[in-house]
Amino acid sequence: MEKTDFGIARFLIHGFLTREECQAHIRMSEAMGYEEAAIQMRDGAHEIHKNIRNNDRILFDDPALANQLLERARPWLPACLDNEWELVGLNERFRFYRYTPEQYFKWHRDGFYRRSQDEISQLTFLLYLNDDYEGGETQFRGEDSIRPEAGMLLVFPHPIMHQGAPITAGVKYVLRSDVMYRRLP
Repeated sequence: MEKTDFGIARFLIHGFLTREECQAHIRMSEAMGYEEAAIQMRDGAHEIHKNIRNNDRILFDDPALANQLLERARPWLPACLDNEWELVGLNERFRFYRYTPEQYFKWHRDGFYRRSQDEISQLTFLLYLNDDYEGGETQFRGEDSIRPEAGMLLVFPHPIMHQGAPITAGVKYVLRSDVMYRRLP
């Protein structure tokens, strides 16, 4: 595994998952079945807005997977953020995303998950499961695009504007969670 930093709490880990692990996740996701991805609104409601996002998604909870991935990622995750928040784990709520040709997720900021008043997600945990497609780069405003590689992990703070560019050929698969932090006493 090789780390590439590109800002505070923003980095890539190449080879985080093996190709075999990636294929197993893809097979599992297809067996679970995808549905249209909704967007969480400010009031907490979920709505379909195809002008912003038109990919497919699966939501599922897997505490064992969260623990397994946390232990693998722990050496690279910030143990403390802003001298105020300590690392406690990964959100057990996972999302598989599937993008087919002409599907995208336009400019947005990732939402946070609040487990309690003192425990909240701070970082996006994005695993690319394949790279046999065209398009689909993760783009950050004013910066270079991230060309996904199968098994690569991308971590970045939720408030950073980004988008998933349209797929032009093939199918893109992603597994997403969040890095959880607890307020220090």
